[in-house]
Amino acid sequence: MKEKLISLSSTAGVSSITSGSSNLTNFNKKVISNPLNVCLIKIPTFEAPQSLSYFNSVPNLGLAYISGAIREAGHNIQIIDGPGENINKYSYFTTEIGKLWAHGLTKDEIVERINPNTNVIGITNMFLHEWEFIYQIVKLIKKKYPNITIVAGGETATAWWSYMLEKSAELDICVIGEGEDAIVKLLDILSKGESLEKAGSIAFKKNGKIITTERIQRIKNINDISLPAWDLFPVDAYLNHEFGSGVNRGRSMPMLSSRGCPFQCTFCSSPSMWTTRYFAREPNKVADEIEFYQKRYDVTNINFNDLTAVLTKKWIVEFCNVIEDRKLKFSWQLPSGTRSEAVDLEAAKLLYKSGCRNFGYAPESGSPRILNKIKKKVKIEGLISSLKSSLKAKLMTHANFIIGFPDEKLSDLFNTYKLLIKMAWIGLHGVSIMMFSPYPGSALYVELKNQNKIKIDKSYMYSTLSRSGASTKSYSNIFGTRFLIITQWVFLLNFFALMYVLRPNRIIRALTNIFKKKQETVMDQFLIEKYKQIKRFINFKFI
Repeated sequence: MKEKLISLSSTAGVSSITSGSSNLTNFNKKVISNPLNVCLIKIPTFEAPQSLSYFNSVPNLGLAYISGAIREAGHNIQIIDGPGENINKYSYFTTEIGKLWAHGLTKDEIVERINPNTNVIGITNMFLHEWEFIYQIVKLIKKKYPNITIVAGGETATAWWSYMLEKSAELDICVIGEGEDAIVKLLDILSKGESLEKAGSIAFKKNGKIITTERIQRIKNINDISLPAWDLFPVDAYLNHEFGSGVNRGRSMPMLSSRGCPFQCTFCSSPSMWTTRYFAREPNKVADEIEFYQKRYDVTNINFNDLTAVLTKKWIVEFCNVIEDRKLKFSWQLPSGTRSEAVDLEAAKLLYKSGCRNFGYAPESGSPRILNKIKKKVKIEGLISSLKSSLKAKLMTHANFIIGFPDEKLSDLFNTYKLLIKMAWIGLHGVSIMMFSPYPGSALYVELKNQNKIKIDKSYMYSTLSRSGASTKSYSNIFGTRFLIITQWVFLLNFFALMYVLRPNRIIRALTNIFKKKQETVMDQFLIEKYKQIKRFINFKFI
């Protein structure tokens, strides 16, 4: 890849923050005889200017949880946060799918920051498009520090450990599934020099063969998990620049109110990563964490990044009552979308009263046939009823759809179009339409791989970045890529045209928000983030 750099300020890095005085920052660090020096790495965030994606860098929640567990186990820990440690720097790359931005430290800068006394390096690999960068940086690390053990974890490592270990001679171990217990046990074994076969939930190489160990059971009492070790991360850098996964409503922290998902959608890798066990945190524990972030970081907004948040109305009522009883004032949202079953008018009003402002739905399709095939247990009538309730409660709403499933027919696309138009008529504020791409760990990935319909190359690896408005490959049995891209645009244009014709005041509101750089809806977020990308490109062109 050809790399060019652009820095929007002279800031070379950001120092780590100091934790505040709260019970949430206290931890019982174990005293062990042979603590290891562990370095955890978050690589830069990638952006595809040619696509309709609009997300930016966020504090890495998964790595913060892992850091808390490792520190409490008694090991020494260093964090290298690619985006956070150089929050104003962007690298411009040329790849097989076009030009990309990489936000944060370069590969060489990351390697330079590694403590020479490090014993173990852990790299989080959540998204498929991160693998090529990780593959290259692992080579650089091993060349400079040949005796360091390099471990990868996250969604992609869980689903794709076989390919990753076969492809990379330098990668030593992949952690499979939920990471806290697995990494603590692995570090204990490494510190004692014992056989890796005693560790659970890992894949590793031995005598040229890849060995996997028995999967560790999911953590059932998630209220006892060590809280994210945010004091080790440059959190203030993200907050000061208002980076977050949701609509920008000020200083935003990512959080989890639950872990896992009880459903088995065939396009999703969650069953591979988390199994189908779902555990919700106690509302009081969630409120404790929010209250601490308000005091320590002056946070005004919480982004719940759960796989399936607010699954039951009972939890909604309990959580909202806790927030009201404590008189906490903040906004919160569900950027990834969630299910509709638990949200009736009573629940929607409670959500709004407690501070929820942006509520996302994830129907994925408007075709009952496709919903059945992809095991998406959504009832369209219930979805529409929930949407009407959310709008009555004054929530800003959004919905996510996928087109191009392998068995999708023209009639299925038409049913999705009808649902889009119906939701626009009712008043849905925004919609995202993605083109299906088989993700490692999903049932559809396995099915298509067995049919030799997936070619593992760099275009495929970057496909998760380009499947919104700039997709490079169709996996449909009927429709080609060009047809699906045109369908994306037709669906989007028809939805927004109808929505704005019926509610012209929303156009005025959107233009006013852009002028004021204020975000209320996902459309505001998209337009403002795309403007920033264009501005960066112009600055780059004329430097």
